[in-house]
Amino acid sequence: MDAGRFKVSSRLNNKADVEAGLFFTLFGCLTAALSLQYQMGTVAAMGPGMFPLILGVMLTILGLAILVKGMRGGGEAAKNLPWKPAMLITVSLLAFAFLLLSVGLVAAVPAQVFIALWASDHFTIKRAIALSIGLLLFCYVVFIHFLGIAVPMIAV
Repeated sequence: MDAGRFKVSSRLNNKADVEAGLFFTLFGCLTAALSLQYQMGTVAAMGPGMFPLILGVMLTILGLAILVKGMRGGGEAAKNLPWKPAMLITVSLLAFAFLLLSVGLVAAVPAQVFIALWASDHFTIKRAIALSIGLLLFCYVVFIHFLGIAVPMIAV
């Protein structure tokens, strides 16, 4: 009878892996399915749908591996969602989206960084400023300079 209880309790302890595996699998399948709306192209000349398809398939495979591991036992118990960090990170993404075109990258990136870092126990003004400057430079170099995306640094 004790062996049966051990199996039940070990299955309850791996709930986090089962939940994560299901989430990754479903999100990967959704990404792959939605990418089929775009042209795939060939491996030599990839279309806009190829990259999301590859990422979706990889995420699905990863999710299935995590799900199988969770179903076999092991892993840790699921924890409650920490609401404050989840809400602050969501608000930081929304702030970035709303500020980007209205005031520009120079204000949108620091706003997102400060709001998101506020969710951390290790928030400091110095860290937020350093990360804001680093991300701003990274966004400028990658998106504006190399990719030529028309993102305003300062919107007028």
